[in-house]
Amino acid sequence: MNRFVFTLLAALLLPVSLVYAQDDCNHVTSSLEMLPCSEAEKKSADAQLNLSYKQLMSRLESGYRADPALGAEFAAKVKESQRAWLKLRDANCPLEAFEIETGMPAHVFAVNSCIARMSRERSLYLDKIAPALASDKSASMSPASGACPSEEFAPFLKAFSANSESQRRLTAMTVKSLVLKPVAGKDRSTFEPSTSGVSGATFNYPLMAAITPGKTPGVEIEEVDDSHVNVVDKRAGNSNVKIFNFSRQACWVLEGIEDWSISEKDLVATESPGMSRAENFCYQRAEALGGLGSLEQYRLTAELIEASLENFVCAAESGDAQASLSAASLSLSQMASQLETPKVEALFKAASKIPRGALAYATFFCIGNSTDYNGPCLHPKQAEEQVIRAIKMGSTEAMIYLASTFEAGDLGTKDMSRALACYQMAADKDPQAMEQLKRLGSLGTEPIKASHCI
Repeated sequence: MNRFVFTLLAALLLPVSLVYAQDDCNHVTSSLEMLPCSEAEKKSADAQLNLSYKQLMSRLESGYRADPALGAEFAAKVKESQRAWLKLRDANCPLEAFEIETGMPAHVFAVNSCIARMSRERSLYLDKIAPALASDKSASMSPASGACPSEEFAPFLKAFSANSESQRRLTAMTVKSLVLKPVAGKDRSTFEPSTSGVSGATFNYPLMAAITPGKTPGVEIEEVDDSHVNVVDKRAGNSNVKIFNFSRQACWVLEGIEDWSISEKDLVATESPGMSRAENFCYQRAEALGGLGSLEQYRLTAELIEASLENFVCAAESGDAQASLSAASLSLSQMASQLETPKVEALFKAASKIPRGALAYATFFCIGNSTDYNGPCLHPKQAEEQVIRAIKMGSTEAMIYLASTFEAGDLGTKDMSRALACYQMAADKDPQAMEQLKRLGSLGTEPIKASHCI
């Protein structure tokens, strides 16, 4: 009984308790989101743990070249310790979730969150083992001759970003590299972050333009803790954000690069024949970056949504109806910046070539470029014209919408016979329309031809 009660409480209180999570799932507000978020956190933490372990082993290999036997002994101790720790983690996390019924979403979430938390803590621990061994010149982990620019991060970053040689010298021999990759087996607009370890020697330097902390627009400095700082570089726009991860070792070093752009090699230049190559790329980027932003699982959620809007507007320059509808709708979603009224109207007008676009244009005529308008329809005649246009293109949704407006008088005209006709028109295509048709019939409304709707 205690376990049942605890499970029930966990299910009810979980969205609130997430506020106290140590990982990035504190944004979750719905129990439907908790499992994919916790799975992503566990996967990300495991990837970071594996990378930290590999970096430590690389430090030992390069740092003990003068005494390989001693290095091998050290590495063996690390392997033994890691195996023991993994057993501890995997035994400890089910213990934390013991009072929640096994198999329940709350149980899985609790175990995943525990694994992610412990893995991140272990990564930080491994990063602090033998940092001085990174001074091997061939490893490029710390400056030659011990010439660290500064122990303070701000002057270090200024020196690091000054030129290619500084960046090459102060980059770890193995760098955690995050890039966006298309998801196998899904359409080309579905991307996800992919993390791997990459040799620092393979990068094309410079990795970033010069930065003066506090004085360089488009650059944000995030202090994670005393030994970790992230530099978020937005100077190339929301579609090309890069995050540089630095850690304090023998000196500050670049240990990770997150590239949140989408490479052209992963896009199709001729997916939509009516668009130019550049507009095709814009449309695909808009869908991909918007899809990532809508998950609200990543630190760059706002930037990803803004990038989606910017790319939809770019694609809409072709006059494509769907791109125009997506741009206008996103502008009014309150998730992205709101475009100026003439621009929004032009987008809806272009979108009206398809049924959903015409119906959206009707809504624009009623509420204007507003996200909170509650009054009567501002331009009922123009709105009705667009709804009828959508109906003539075969939109069942528009038939039902027009029927409801005639029934309620929302567009200035209350006409029960036309409402009945519109429901009649949609009845053989939508169960909802059939239910409404039966309801009006029960009220004594006389049957009427569907053609009377428009």
